Amino acid sequence: MKVRRILGIAIVSALGVYTPAIGIDYEIEVLNYYEWTAVAPVVVAGTSLGENGRYIEFRVNHALRGPVEAGEMIRIDLKEANRNRRRSDYPFALKMPEGTDFIVVLKEPYATKAVGRVFPMARNVRSVRELPLEGQQGVLDAVSMFLAIQDHKDDRMTWRLMARLLEETNPLAVRNALEQMVKFRRGTLDHLFSLRPLFDHPDPAIREQAARLSGQIIERHGGVDVPEEAALMAELIGVARRDDTVEPRVAATLALAAFGVARVETVLDEIAASDPDQNVRLSAEKILLEFRRAQEADARRPRLDGASN
Repeated sequence: MKVRRILGIAIVSALGVYTPAIGIDYEIEVLNYYEWTAVAPVVVAGTSLGENGRYIEFRVNHALRGPVEAGEMIRIDLKEANRNRRRSDYPFALKMPEGTDFIVVLKEPYATKAVGRVFPMARNVRSVRELPLEGQQGVLDAVSMFLAIQDHKDDRMTWRLMARLLEETNPLAVRNALEQMVKFRRGTLDHLFSLRPLFDHPDPAIREQAARLSGQIIERHGGVDVPEEAALMAELIGVARRDDTVEPRVAATLALAAFGVARVETVLDEIAASDPDQNVRLSAEKILLEFRRAQEADARRPRLDGASN
């Protein structure tokens, strides 16, 4: 996911991470929670107690990973993170206002004579995300699921557990699982049963990624032995034609091509001619153009048969 960036602190909702735009006209990528936490030996959620010199005093409300306990007060090395930030991407220093709740990814602590244990930030100024006033528990629950998967250290088990998240009720868990499976092109034909209910999910990002992953799975298996194929195709046609958000319609249009363009050519023609959004129309037009060019090239190709010898 990409968002416009001007502050060191990301504003987080239960469904994702958002940073408001106030003047920087370029975009940088924000990692999903699964990838964001993966490098961190320490993950905590709690409340900033304000700055104390180079450190942030931080009360841990939830110890999610690492040698920390709930209720403990720790010191986070804010100065080091700000000093090491890339100023072209983060022109403003990271601030953690007193009384604000955050989730933070940290390195193992180092010891000092003056103040005891100090925790460096695992991702420098990208180590901090503000927790929402509402839906905070949903974020913490999803992160706990991700950390449990990461702790297995086994690739096969990782993807097995990731696929199970597709049936979770927590939208952040579902969306991160979809993003990871799409990114690494994972998923089997059996997972299509878990994906189909997501075509009606209230979050358009989940509908989009569910359609995209379905298309990847169908394409990877050559459109062969797709379970309940007619029903799945009809549902994707419904998303492509009627979803009220552009991105799911684009993803579903692309997914339909995985069945074989000849089988959905009429539907793609209708989408290319009538969808109100240019991006959706262009997606269908591109599929049809490439398909028809291939047909024309095949028709012009010389063929040998027994009668010509």
